[in-house]
Amino acid sequence: MTRDRVKERAKEAHNRTEKLEPTVEKWLEDVENVLEEVQLLEGRISEVNKSYFKRQCQYFLAKEIARKTEEIIQLDRNSKFEPFSRITELPGMKYFSSNNFVLFNSTETAYKQLLEALKDKSCSMIGLVGIGGSGKTTLAKEVGKKVQELKLFEKVAMATVSQTPSITSIQDQIADQLNLYLKEASEIGRAQRLSKTLRNGTTLLILDDVWEKLNFEALGIPFDENTKGCCVLLTTRSTEVCAFMQCQSIIELHLLTDKEAWSLFTSYANITDAYSEALKGVARKIVNHCKGLPIAIVTVGSTLRGKTIEEFELALSRLEDSKPLDIPRGFTSPHVCLELSYINLTNQLSKSLLLLCSIFPEDYEIDLEDLFRFGRGLGITGKFGTLEEARREMHVAITSLRNSCLLMNSNKKERVKMHDMVRDVALWIASKTGQEILASAKMDPRVLVEDEIMKDKKAIALWGLKKDQVLGDYKINCPTLEILLVCEEVGFNVSDACLESLERLKILAILNLPWRTRYSKSTLPLPVSLKSLQNLQTLCLRGYKLGNISVLESLQALEILDLRGSIFEELPIGIVDLKKLKLLDLYYCQIEKNNAYEVVGKCLRLEELYLYFIQFVDDFPRNVSFSRLQRYSIIIQGKFSILEDFVHNRSMEQLRPSRALCIERFQRFISPLNDLFIRADYLYLKYFEGDYQNVIPSMDPKGMNQLIVLKLHSCPVIECLYDSTIIRNNINMLQTEVVFSSLVKLRLSQLDSLRELFRDPNFRCSLKNLEELLIAGCKQLNNISFPRNSKLCNLKLLIIGGCPLPTSLFMPSVVQTLLLLEVLEISSCTSLRHIIEEVEEGNADFSSTRNHSSLTFPKLRTLLIERCEKLEYIFSVFLAQGLVNLESVKVLSNSKLKYVFGSEKEHNYHYQSFQQTNTGRNLPNLDTLELMNLPNLSASLD
Repeated sequence: MTRDRVKERAKEAHNRTEKLEPTVEKWLEDVENVLEEVQLLEGRISEVNKSYFKRQCQYFLAKEIARKTEEIIQLDRNSKFEPFSRITELPGMKYFSSNNFVLFNSTETAYKQLLEALKDKSCSMIGLVGIGGSGKTTLAKEVGKKVQELKLFEKVAMATVSQTPSITSIQDQIADQLNLYLKEASEIGRAQRLSKTLRNGTTLLILDDVWEKLNFEALGIPFDENTKGCCVLLTTRSTEVCAFMQCQSIIELHLLTDKEAWSLFTSYANITDAYSEALKGVARKIVNHCKGLPIAIVTVGSTLRGKTIEEFELALSRLEDSKPLDIPRGFTSPHVCLELSYINLTNQLSKSLLLLCSIFPEDYEIDLEDLFRFGRGLGITGKFGTLEEARREMHVAITSLRNSCLLMNSNKKERVKMHDMVRDVALWIASKTGQEILASAKMDPRVLVEDEIMKDKKAIALWGLKKDQVLGDYKINCPTLEILLVCEEVGFNVSDACLESLERLKILAILNLPWRTRYSKSTLPLPVSLKSLQNLQTLCLRGYKLGNISVLESLQALEILDLRGSIFEELPIGIVDLKKLKLLDLYYCQIEKNNAYEVVGKCLRLEELYLYFIQFVDDFPRNVSFSRLQRYSIIIQGKFSILEDFVHNRSMEQLRPSRALCIERFQRFISPLNDLFIRADYLYLKYFEGDYQNVIPSMDPKGMNQLIVLKLHSCPVIECLYDSTIIRNNINMLQTEVVFSSLVKLRLSQLDSLRELFRDPNFRCSLKNLEELLIAGCKQLNNISFPRNSKLCNLKLLIIGGCPLPTSLFMPSVVQTLLLLEVLEISSCTSLRHIIEEVEEGNADFSSTRNHSSLTFPKLRTLLIERCEKLEYIFSVFLAQGLVNLESVKVLSNSKLKYVFGSEKEHNYHYQSFQQTNTGRNLPNLDTLELMNLPNLSASLD
């Protein structure tokens, strides 16, 4: 029994991935040996009973058995082990549960404690505490993933709180992840809606970066005796916050051990066995100074990646000579570690941009375009050359900051985030180097009049001002100020006194968020004292009713004028004489007097133009040229139309094209925008005017190889996108060997004359970069007609609907290239008989459906087939076998459909390779199956 008990404990330890102590392993081995010997002795006794020397042998065997019995007794006495087993070492950097998460022993303890606390239904408030940069956020995310995997809660949502909590922002973050629409306008109404949702079922809310007690009633988070289904996990730097929030379980996240820190550092610094022992010795001392703080280890390691031993020694010297900040005793300040990363940046622009990023609030997704415009105003993003050259320099510098872990990627394109500790360090460095920055989301702006506080400031950024916090008539006595940024959600006045004594100001940004709001814009009259800002290079006034803006004519140093989302009387003709003006942003503006295009057309020095008036404005004058523009986003709508696709769906914001042209009723060769049409990488045309039956070569003989996005809507004459047969009549018409080589997104809708996409017998079009194709309402389209040499290796989304003529969509040779297709949706194609043509003429490889065995959609996740009345089956049984990632199948209202997979011929031959009755084996990831209004269906998937 003792042996069984020990073996059971050993099995449990093994299940916990623990290693048995050597004494336990030896005990188990000894027990097995003794028992085996006893069995041998028992066998010998049976044999001795038949022997002539029976008595002598029995005596000898009895003594042996007595000795083995004593051994067994002794082993039984020694069977109480303490410790019994120990936790085995994790495989270090080889074990990743996410891109930036390593389950070290130090992390694993907190990880297990969090999961145990979350399994305890009596524990509804849990606090995760640790020093800034210790990995609380990362661990909380990983725990959230595990909770979802284990299905401990029905829903899991995470929200970032930050130092200045915004009720609306927290509510929005939670609602987004719960697929909840908060339609109420008031905070209390939204809170009640959110609370009602959270009381249904079970939900884990992860509130990250909490600095103070939160008002759950105002947020809409239920926390009372009657609500047991909502559990809150918060991360914070303060145990006091846990006490204020009445946490029932407080778990501390410890720093890394020396061994773990070294493993993490060598990974980011890329230190291998090939490096010298001398360099490794210096590196170990550097790791010791990081004191197990992950953010410091990762940042310093990344900074020293690929550096020489001399640079390692210099880094160590700086760490040893630094003074610690006010942190717990025994720790070297992480500020010193992060300052080291700043010092080791070889790009001076990277250093300047890092300090500039600190003017944005914590957890802010920094728009790189804002960063560029502010940086250009300060002269740090290229004092000379074009804006485009300066922007390229900035992107190189931003890449350097990302690689050094001083900036983090955002989920949105062209945005970055800054860790709160990195931001603190940047502000600290700025104050030490005479570039002091005042960036606050809490401060009363009346503090700005206090001379002792303000006299040495280079930058002031005030975020989220409330109604009772306005600049008013206060005079900012700050002669060294170069940046003044105010972001608020209520209107206020900027008086003449406010801007006096700010002669050195280079950037003035007053932002009313959200600037897209059409109605109830705040009023911001421009003071006369704005004329005194003769060093002003960047002016941003977003989302206001500005009234008369003629004062802008006097700002002779102005290089960037950003009035995005604002309303004003007229665009003053005097801005034409601003000789340094290079960027004009009038996107989503409303101008009361119809003179805007005339003024813009005369600004011949512009390098960048962002133009979209939400009210109808007369056409561009024809005697202007925009040949100097290097970047542009221009939307020109018709008199009775709104391009909602580009505003409400924020297509432009998401894609961030560098040269976008979106026009209604465009006249190709007589438009002043003709040059912009040729150079656009994002092109939307609606009601295209002119007798052009194709895009290439008639509209553009150069092949549109720069084009990334093409959207055509209601262009009634176009018969195809590309027609190389025309070249036979005019051999010089096409001026390139390839066409559409960069095209990523193609959208065609309501093209009444479109008959085919590509007439390309010369194989010039491969579409190798195409990712999305949408075709809708093209009544005359006969077939998609992909070129025979199409390499659709990047196509991920294909949607076709309202095209009644095509009988098939793909040739088998084209399907061979669709290895990344994820979404296929086909609707209202009433003549469609085959999605994939059964036989491809001229191609011996696909002379019958038996040859389809090589076809597959290995990445396909979503399949929708609806109202295709002549379709009898979707895919062959051969292709169906490769749909291993298919998650959703919806087949609706297809009156002649007999089979989902497999043609009539295939079912008659009784192919057994695909078992119709074994969906789980053939479609292992299928989650959704809808088969509706299919009167002729003979066999389904189940």
